[in-house]
Amino acid sequence: MPSHDIRVMPPVVTLVKGGLGNQLFCYAAARALALRLGRPLALDIITGYRRDDYGRSYRLGRFPVQAEIAGPQWCLGGDTHSWRHRLARNGNKLLPLARRSYLAEKRRHGIELLTMANPPAGRRVYLNGYWQDERFFEKAADVIRAELAPPAPVTAEGLAVLKRIEASPLAVMVHVRRVRYSPKLGEDYYRRAAERFLAAKPGAHFFVFGDDLEWARAAIDFRGAPVEFVATPEATDELEDFYLMTRCGGAIIANSSFSWWGAWLGGPASSERLILSPSEGEGRLLAASRWQCIPCGLDTAAAG
Repeated sequence: MPSHDIRVMPPVVTLVKGGLGNQLFCYAAARALALRLGRPLALDIITGYRRDDYGRSYRLGRFPVQAEIAGPQWCLGGDTHSWRHRLARNGNKLLPLARRSYLAEKRRHGIELLTMANPPAGRRVYLNGYWQDERFFEKAADVIRAELAPPAPVTAEGLAVLKRIEASPLAVMVHVRRVRYSPKLGEDYYRRAAERFLAAKPGAHFFVFGDDLEWARAAIDFRGAPVEFVATPEATDELEDFYLMTRCGGAIIANSSFSWWGAWLGGPASSERLILSPSEGEGRLLAASRWQCIPCGLDTAAAG
């Protein structure tokens, strides 16, 4: 991490929370805001995990992020329900959007909450939200892609898959997320997406990643195209899969922030790089620029 002197100008501090995909969104939006305001960035990696029911923790330490870890002087203390956070939120509600220094994500504000923010120069800026919209950081896309480049594989299995991806004329990442997850994408979505991909890119070679490869083998019809189901060694973490996903030349993503970033970090969509995304449903992430959306049905039954 860089060594900014955050005493020169109060930093942008972002609350980091959730799993890896959500942490990437938290970083990207805050980094874009810090660049626009000409301020250093600091990451509050404690507050968001005081009440995390899934035992998750900070994961961005293995990425080349350009930020400091926020010290106690830049955090509000407690969790997001503490009196300090409530006081900061309520006090900032009395100010115009552009002058607020505690920026709490609200659907009714839209992207202007960050893109118009211009708080007083002497006041620290604190972000509390997931910011799951490319428009929060699209003007800094090149910087974000460089700073969120995941670490390369180190296992023999991962390096072998990487070699096959790089040797393929068109490697397409397919991501499945179903275990203890709701709502689930069904086979119809993946069938439609595979058909759309093969119609546009007949030479596609599919590489399937995810948490339920047995379901994917049985349910997804790839119309005879070459397909590989990538089973990550148990000794590795999800970052090996994540890196391999970013190396593919196209993508069929799940309704998952991890999946979203696996496609986005691989490069922008174009006539050569096709990215397909679910088009509807509860909790849907917004597709990025030039991604194509595929109709889908979602199983909203509670995760098991």
